[in-house]
Amino acid sequence: MPKIFLRFSRWLLIGALFLAIGGHWAVLQTVAWASMIVDYSRTSALSVAVEKTFDGQHPCRICTEIQKGRQSEKTHEALQLVKKIELFDQAAVAYVYPSAAESRVLTVSDFFREARPHAPAVPPPRAA
Repeated sequence: MPKIFLRFSRWLLIGALFLAIGGHWAVLQTVAWASMIVDYSRTSALSVAVEKTFDGQHPCRICTEIQKGRQSEKTHEALQLVKKIELFDQAAVAYVYPSAAESRVLTVSDFFREARPHAPAVPPPRAA
């Protein structure tokens, strides 16, 4: 059972990384180009079909949808970047320190006296 789970988790991670880097657009674009070559080669020679496919003047419906999807993804990333920058653009925190008359200056001995309410053992223990 754990071996199957390990394989599944690896494939899940690979799939997530593939989608995160935009691999789905590459797969869709490849399918669109292949279908364009097939469609254009029905009416003309293969060299003309390849030229029409990759010249950018004859995009198919899939290509235009892919272009729209990529553009919307880029604008979404730009909006996220702006939001991330806004997180750091916060007002500085103002610290108000009491005046010297209001504050009580603690010495080191006062500090340890508050931390340890009882007196140390007399005589002090010897190191072994």
